Amino acid sequence: MKFLLKLVFAGGVISSVAAAPNNDTGSMGMPVDSVNVESSIASDLNGSYEIRNPYAESADESFTIAAKTAAPLATRVSCGGRTWTHGELLGHTGDGQPVYTRITDNRIYLNWNGRVPDNIWILYHLQEGTFPINGANDALIDGCVNPVDPSTGPVNLLGTNGSGQITCNGVAMPNGNRLGVFVGSTGNTYQFIKYVNGLLRVMIKQGENDSREDNYYMGLLNETIQGKDGSYLDPQWRGVLTTDMVNGCFWPTAPKMATPLPDNTCASGPAISNVTNISQTALTVSFTGSGVTSLKWRIKSNGSEVRSGTTNDFGGATSTNLSYSLLAPGNYTLEIEGNNCSSGVSSRAFTINEPVVVIPDCQNGPSVSSVTSITPTSATVNFGGTNLHVFSWRILSGSNAVASGKTGTLTSNSANLSFNFLQNGTYTFELKAEDCKAPSVVTRNFTVAATEVPCTRGPSLQSIISANETSLQFLFDGENVFAIDWRVKKDGVVIRQNRVSPTSNRPVINYNTLANGAYILEIEGGSCKSTPVASAFGVNVALPIYISNFEGKTVENGVELSWNVVEEKDGKEFEVLRYDDRMQNEEVLGKVALTDQRIGKYTFLDKNPLLGTNYYQLKQIDIDGTYTKSKIVAVKPELLSATVIAPNPAEDFVNVRFSSRTAGTSEVTIYNIAGQPVSASTIRISEGQNNHRINVRKLGGGHYFMKINHGGEATKLRFIKAD
Repeated sequence: MKFLLKLVFAGGVISSVAAAPNNDTGSMGMPVDSVNVESSIASDLNGSYEIRNPYAESADESFTIAAKTAAPLATRVSCGGRTWTHGELLGHTGDGQPVYTRITDNRIYLNWNGRVPDNIWILYHLQEGTFPINGANDALIDGCVNPVDPSTGPVNLLGTNGSGQITCNGVAMPNGNRLGVFVGSTGNTYQFIKYVNGLLRVMIKQGENDSREDNYYMGLLNETIQGKDGSYLDPQWRGVLTTDMVNGCFWPTAPKMATPLPDNTCASGPAISNVTNISQTALTVSFTGSGVTSLKWRIKSNGSEVRSGTTNDFGGATSTNLSYSLLAPGNYTLEIEGNNCSSGVSSRAFTINEPVVVIPDCQNGPSVSSVTSITPTSATVNFGGTNLHVFSWRILSGSNAVASGKTGTLTSNSANLSFNFLQNGTYTFELKAEDCKAPSVVTRNFTVAATEVPCTRGPSLQSIISANETSLQFLFDGENVFAIDWRVKKDGVVIRQNRVSPTSNRPVINYNTLANGAYILEIEGGSCKSTPVASAFGVNVALPIYISNFEGKTVENGVELSWNVVEEKDGKEFEVLRYDDRMQNEEVLGKVALTDQRIGKYTFLDKNPLLGTNYYQLKQIDIDGTYTKSKIVAVKPELLSATVIAPNPAEDFVNVRFSSRTAGTSEVTIYNIAGQPVSASTIRISEGQNNHRINVRKLGGGHYFMKINHGGEATKLRFIKAD
């Protein structure tokens, strides 16, 4: 009787589906499959084959291998009740990157803007909502979409050798061979090469007594290569197996196969013949062709897709209307192709013109008849104008705008306006018509007269964190300060001003573009009354003292600050400021005068840093008393520092010397190279310098590391125990 043994070729690897008898390959007794194929045969295999056993007919006949004609790979497949088409746009992720379908060897992958993502669940986060989060889509995505595997890599590392073994980057990967041991907190995990249906998999055994033969997981192998926590490769793989080989040769999961669907080619076309009725939201496309009852379409701008979709079935019509979300006026390209059938792409350029908007003249206005119900943060404006329904407005203090806005569509000649807190005084309300034409703006003066309340504390300007042509961020201190009035001055003249309602002590203010130069920022309470405070800043220019590379680091005696003065003019000195871990409680630590050389490196030592994170800042003072503040740097001093272990190698003991910022009792644990604790003791740590002798006489020769746990922090030291 004849029988057939089916061979499959996957990822450049030939293997037998039928398992051969088990062979003993190591101390853990892992069985393997026999997959030896003559090299002369293996080199020619690239598809589907049959091996015929002749013994049922004649003992004199030999085995024969015959190639079967392979079916063409599909560009459309079915899986989970859905048809997947190669190149189909599924949607866009939150950052605007497109996600397409990729069909490889009848398997479904994702093409995320040119790369295959490992996280298939990005389908749940498409802007278009193509795959709503529900149980049905859980099963669809998990059962159909493949993550990254060797077939998606840029280079094929897989092959076979003359012994029929799978090779990775030219290195033979013997079936059943142990790769290495991952050392974890709960025990050791042993990792083996396993051939599964012609694919390289990583089989794991969790502990010496794990008898499972089908537990596959490759997530620990790269950490084993890196030697994490004492993990190690077996000797034959050290310096041979790399992370690139792991990612390019081993399959993380069994491939999920889809059912190929026959291609349905359009009889002819579609080819665009005309694009008409063009607006910012729709157009009509006419085309030639037959057998086309629905279209896929894309609109591109400068080669990038900006809109896309598919039409409904339009039967035998040769024109259809396309609708899309608003597009700006400009030049575009329309692309179409068959949706109910496969076709090439036809394209045609088209232009969206600026819409023609006719604005009528204002009737019986505009005018501001009165400003009533005035408070420091609101007012009611009564205006004239028969066809005036939308206007923009400003509130001026002198010639400077302190508030501005634009109304929605009004249904009466009265508008209730809100604005940032205004100090008591006289202001000008300015109205500009928006939905009708008027020769000029109209104005009306009004007065704010409210009871002024002094600020509880501040606001005081701590520093200017950053500044550029259109925005600035500053740090302030204050209590119950809900609004801050700010002014930008140039040579004593206010050139920008407004109000900010801070949500933190580091608000950002925005203003019209400033030219390069030096300026003064002045702030005072807006919702309460306070004394104005100011600080200098520059836009793309150096201030009188210009520093760079301001940084801090932990040293044995505390925290060392350093900075470079690269340019200065009329500078005097620096004040070194420190804030606590909440960036509060400013403290002046000391002063550093400019040297005779003026430019160069400067340092300052904080001998008693605070516990936790310390924030430092330089106050740069000029000879005229004006100042500016630098950026803030953060330093978190370690509890233990300047740690030394000696002698190394050691025989009977090691001396450990270090400096501690706090006193207390600490645990000292010694681990072997496999990460297993072999010794533990307790020491008493004093504030300042410490010296401790640790007995290691009973340890065997080899490499060890010592961990000192103190105050929630751990310090690791390596040493060698001599034989």
